[in-house]
Amino acid sequence: MSVSAFRRFAFAYTTAFALVYVVVRAHGLALFTVYPAQGIVLWGTHRSRDVADPAMAFLAPEMWWYGWTASAAIGGLVIGLVAAFLPDHWCRFWPWCAWIVPVAAMIACVYLTLPWFRL
Repeated sequence: MSVSAFRRFAFAYTTAFALVYVVVRAHGLALFTVYPAQGIVLWGTHRSRDVADPAMAFLAPEMWWYGWTASAAIGGLVIGLVAAFLPDHWCRFWPWCAWIVPVAAMIACVYLTLPWFRL
């Protein structure tokens, strides 16, 4: 892989990871759900109340962050690999997007997290 192809991959991956993470987080599309207290990992997005009863959410809290991150990493990898094979003149805007898009994604993630802090 040449230096320019790796550069296109890196810029495309960072941009795509940030965008895909916001989409995955907004729609709750985790690749897997982790129940750390029980040491259980399930494919897809699961809620502990879906499995048993509403009291189960207190006993077995679920974690989706690992699944969100894995989903975003796969999406970023696919887009990064596609960008690595594109010609240089098609990817002139990637360096700018690699700075602007992640900052916008962080702002979007803060906005998506606000309901957790409301009473």
